[in-house]
Amino acid sequence: MAFDPIQEDCHRLVLEALRRDNIPLTDGAAVERLMEQFTRNPAPLIVHDRDRAGHLIAKVVEAVDYRIPFIPDDAQAEQEEAAAENMLREAAANAMPRGPAALDPANWDAQRMLTALTAESNEEYVQYLVSKCDEVEHDLALKIASAQDPYEREAAGDLTRRPYLRWLAALASRALISGRYRMSLEAANRSLDFAPNDPAGVRHTAMLAMAKLEYPAEELKRFRSAHSVPYLANTPLRRRPKDAERDLDPWTLIALMGAAWRELDYESAEHYLCILARSCPHAAEALYFQTEFPDGVYARVNVGVGSTDELVLALSEATPVLQEGLGAPDNASFAAWVATNDIVRSQIDERILRAAEQGLPFKGGDL
Repeated sequence: MAFDPIQEDCHRLVLEALRRDNIPLTDGAAVERLMEQFTRNPAPLIVHDRDRAGHLIAKVVEAVDYRIPFIPDDAQAEQEEAAAENMLREAAANAMPRGPAALDPANWDAQRMLTALTAESNEEYVQYLVSKCDEVEHDLALKIASAQDPYEREAAGDLTRRPYLRWLAALASRALISGRYRMSLEAANRSLDFAPNDPAGVRHTAMLAMAKLEYPAEELKRFRSAHSVPYLANTPLRRRPKDAERDLDPWTLIALMGAAWRELDYESAEHYLCILARSCPHAAEALYFQTEFPDGVYARVNVGVGSTDELVLALSEATPVLQEGLGAPDNASFAAWVATNDIVRSQIDERILRAAEQGLPFKGGDL
């Protein structure tokens, strides 16, 4: 569902090493040897500036998406974020082409991530993504069209396409946050048209955008059917349709629950809430606290399918959907309906409820 920066760095460096030494892509022993070298020490594989640029991005992602959000000390977090910004500036500078042999002549990942970290507001970042999107797409088309040798064609078939997919995924995600739901859905559909297998998982953002645009449940289900390839890839086969509902991803379940709640169909809404509450360990706690998690700067962070982390992430991304009803004096928010529903409260340890009601931190859960 998400991109793995370390895996991409390995793939890129191994491909470039094969190219430098004119080793056939079919030489499995050589590929395995180079991958082992990457695992031990990637330094010998980093020869050109473009190699270093890609390697720096992998290091930045480890920091900003997987380490800094969990650092309790603000000063240390700020120091590490400043170091990450400096690495991105270096990566963006090193990404300029030095000759026709460059596999990645424009490092759009570095430029996008640097803007994400330095933009004054989400709206400024969205405007940047919109302003450069066609240029990123055009640059990708040129790379694919100009791929000549087997190594370039191998890169053009997958690696070269990924920065564009991450660009569209970022645009869809950030447009959703800014309340520009049609823009979010358009970016998601653009990505799905280009890559129907949806390695960026942008279909989940599309589902939330459709929920905010008040698409009925039947439209949400039709969307899943129209993009069945990535959905089926992560879903076990079930003999009965009702059993299959248990395997719906949390983004779909939240969108369907929201559609039912908006239409005052509380029986259906509670049906989907019940599935969510039983979907993983600590699901009830996740539904109760609805913790917001920082967006991945590189891409959606890697979480296990069906895990509590996946539910926490989906709920965080669904904040605009959960905020339905806020501000209406006679209408409690969707988020409050979810958190206070007996389906959720009945599955939470009483110690958690008491601590939350008293404003105290609870350290017994594992969220």
